[in-house]
Amino acid sequence: MPLTAQASGFKPGDLKPWPGTSAPAGWLKANGALVSRSAYAALFAVIGTTFGAGDGSTTFALPDLRGEFIRGLDDGRGVDTGRSIGTSQADDLKSHVHSVPGNTSNGSGSPYRILSNTNSSPNVTNDTYATGGSETRPRNVAMLACIKY
Repeated sequence: MPLTAQASGFKPGDLKPWPGTSAPAGWLKANGALVSRSAYAALFAVIGTTFGAGDGSTTFALPDLRGEFIRGLDDGRGVDTGRSIGTSQADDLKSHVHSVPGNTSNGSGSPYRILSNTNSSPNVTNDTYATGGSETRPRNVAMLACIKY
């Protein structure tokens, strides 16, 4: 028997991960879809047009959490200022260099390939070639993001 909103403790606008490909009863996929303002009036009252105005009168957009990580709002802490609810950021990796000791006189001082060596000294520290994949991400498990209506 499906839980009601009151019995489950969930309120319109609550988000949850779901281990299936379809949203459970009383929930919608958080996939950016445009939905009716009247059919989902309780949800519209909570999120309004934060994630998109839809057609401007009869529809509004759900948040689109497909493939996204959720980041807590800074809310005055000072570590991610200038953000507001519903805004997104592109991926990024803070610029950095990896330095390794090398011996350029005989090539036996380091197991790393050297990007460049502008120093004529035989014992130098050099930078490695770039390494990694196409994105920065923590380990993760994919689940369907759902929003209560």
